[in-house]
Order: sequence, then C-alpha cells, then structure tokens
Amino acid sequence: MSTQQVENPSVTRPDQARWDDAKLAIMAEAAPVAMIVWDRERLVRFWNREASRLFGWIEAEVMGREPPCLRRGDVDAWWERAGAGDAGAPLAAQGLRKDGSSVDLLVTPAAVGRDASGAALGVIAVITEARGAREARGERRPADGAAEPSTPAPDDALRESEERFRMVTLATQDAIYDYNVETGTVWRSDSFEKISGAPRELYADASWWREHIHPDDRDNATSALESAASSGASGWTAEYRLRRSNGDYAVLVDRGVILRDPDGKLRRIIGAVSDLTEQRRLERQVQEQMVRLKAAAEELEQQNRRLESEIIERMRSEESLRAQNEAIRLMSAPVVQVWDHVLALPLIGAIDGVRASRITEALLNEVVRTQARFAIMDLTGIEGVDLATTKHLLDIMRAIKLLGTRGVVSGISPQIAATMTELGAETQDLVTFGTLKDALRYAIGAATSAARPVSDARRWAGSRKG
Repeated sequence: MSTQQVENPSVTRPDQARWDDAKLAIMAEAAPVAMIVWDRERLVRFWNREASRLFGWIEAEVMGREPPCLRRGDVDAWWERAGAGDAGAPLAAQGLRKDGSSVDLLVTPAAVGRDASGAALGVIAVITEARGAREARGERRPADGAAEPSTPAPDDALRESEERFRMVTLATQDAIYDYNVETGTVWRSDSFEKISGAPRELYADASWWREHIHPDDRDNATSALESAASSGASGWTAEYRLRRSNGDYAVLVDRGVILRDPDGKLRRIIGAVSDLTEQRRLERQVQEQMVRLKAAAEELEQQNRRLESEIIERMRSEESLRAQNEAIRLMSAPVVQVWDHVLALPLIGAIDGVRASRITEALLNEVVRTQARFAIMDLTGIEGVDLATTKHLLDIMRAIKLLGTRGVVSGISPQIAATMTELGAETQDLVTFGTLKDALRYAIGAATSAARPVSDARRWAGSRKG
C-alpha cells in the first residue's frame, strides 16, 4: 500500500518540479528571517514571507527571475562560497527594496542539495537586516544627528515571527514537524496530536514514529527516509499507515526537507504530514462502487445477450409456428377432386367458426372451378361435434347447394348422428353414408350416369334398403 518518492539530485528532471519540493519547507515559509533560494541560472525558486516583508516584492513577482533585491555580483560570490561548503560568518551586503530604498543586510548562504559530481543544485540565502552591516563592510556610520533607518527591535521582531509561525501551525490541518537527527528528538505541531490521538510527550522521541507505522508499511517508509538521507537528496516523501492511540490506522503522506551541514552530514528534517484517511476511504468507496457497477454492467450485458438469444429463438419459433399454421391452414380444407364433377373433403380435428369459413371458401372455389355436381364431406376424422360444429357443417352444405352442387356426408359416428337428430328438419335434405367408400360409390355412379342427384340418391337409398 505504501508509496514513496525520494528526490535524488543525480537524476535530472525539470527545475520547476525540483524546486517545488523545496516549498514543502513550511518552517522556512514561517521563519523569522528572509529566505531566498536560487538555482544555477540565478533564478529565484523560493521566496518566503519574511523576504516579502523585508524587500517589498511578493513571491509571484520574483519567482523565475533573478532576485531584484540583490546585486548580481554578490549573488555570484555567494554561490561560489556555498558551493565550496564554506559556512563562515554572515556576509554584509546592501539590498534594494521595491520602493527604491536600500537596506543593510547580513547574509548566510548555503548549498541546497548537490548533484552526482558534488556541485550545488541551488543556494539558499538566510538574510537579516542589521544596523551594523555598514560597519561590517568598513563603511562609516551616519553623522551624528542623522536619522538611522527605523527597524523593529530584534526581540520584538523575533516574537512577531514566532507568533506568526504559531498561528500558521494552528491554521493548517497538516502536522508540521522538526526532527533533530543528532538528538533523536522531534518537535511536532499541535495538529499531530489530533491526527495520532497521542499526547505530545509520547511522540517526542523519533523511535515512536517507527514503532507506530503499520508493519506492512514500515520497511518502505523507513527505507525511503534512509535512502534520501544517504543519497544526498534534499527531500523525501512517503505514504504510510500510522497507528492511532485507539488502534485504528491513519493514512498519512509525509513530505520533508532535509537539511545538512557544509560537509553534507544530515542535521535536521523539517516537514509536514497530511492525513489522507478520509480521502483514501472515499477513494476505496468509489473503487468498490466502480467494481459493483462494473459487475452490474457485466450482468446486465449478459442478461441482454440472453434476452437477445431468447428473442431470436422466439422469432424463430414464431416463424416456424407461422409456417406450421400456414400448412395447417392449407390442410384444414383439403378439397380433392376424386372423379369428374366429384369433390371429396376429408375433415380432421375440430371445426370452429374460423375454420368453417376457410372450408366454405375453399370448397366453393373448387366447386366453381371444377363444375362439380357432388361434394362429399367425410367426418371420419372428427371424433365428436357439438351443435355449433354441426351447424357449421350444415352451413357449408347449404352454401354449395346454392351453386347447384349436391352435398354428401360420410363417416357419421353415433355421436354425430345423435347431435344431428337434435337439429331435426335442418338435416332432412342431407344425403348421408356410414363410410367414405359408400359415399364415393354413390357420387361417382351418379355423376357417371348423369342422373339427377336427388333421383340417384333415392334409387341408391332404395337399393340399400332392398
């Protein structure tokens, strides 16, 4: 879970990114002295609040430019001194304010990080205003009675800066710390107590920090710090979990600036710790929600695919059913010409109103086309009929009779005969036979002899009686 980024001066990267890391020095921003950092091109990369107060320019006006308050010759000389690792005493210099007035200064330059060859990456100048600066340069003091530049008393300025720093530590939600490597003690702002839940006296020892890092993160965090310290880096960053006093773990991002002596030895680490616990919790919730949404989307996609398959299968089934229905429709009225002027209509299944209409239409068309004199309706395939079905059959017989065709019914079962008996007079004109064979013999014989249908039927019926 832990991630860390250590700035290594031996690795080339954009200047802005390198000097943005220096802004992590919150202590420097609130320090009671002016601090200015410039790079090899003598361009300003850090400008704290006290520098703005002393010289009048704000940070936005000087960043990326040569320091307007200092002479270029002094800046070059300080670079050489810092690059050589010569700490020495503060140097006297004269600066320029934004309003055009001059100010006497005491300047202590120091290198900010070094590359692989040992050359300084930048210089930080710690600057104070001093009345004795002229004397330090060998210049005369103002004549008696001349006005001395008005400056705050040193104690007042110190108290003002300390108060300002205290207010900064209270205002920020980050926990500021100052780790003294030589003594192994750590000063932390009040915000750290809110983050850790531990009283100040517990975490003043640097070992407390290592002991309270999550076991899974401890090696990464400590190795990141040790790597930065040993590599000569000017800063370090690590993310880790720190155990609170209640046993929960806070997710922290630790950013520090490493301060060294002229020999490059690690002296102090000043930095700030940000509590990202709530942010990480929300990120996890978002990630979990994304996982759930992805799973839901995949399930929905699967359901859609299944639905599409079902729709396609249903369409195929419906198409097959339509084809079957069409075949049944064509078979529902199979009118067959069995002899000249003789039609046969074998019926199977139930006869409802819709099918009766189809049968009537098909039979009438065939009667007209073939000029049939007889139409045999065989009911052998119909197991049972009710009054409604019987009326449909009688309606079919009456329809063909209007065209001059004699209707003959065969294959009447006892049940059908009983139902027809209930209709009484409506069945008196029907010519009926027990089998299709007898009906065909009658119709073909009558059609062949060209006899009148009624007379033939009577003779046939009489011959069967005899």
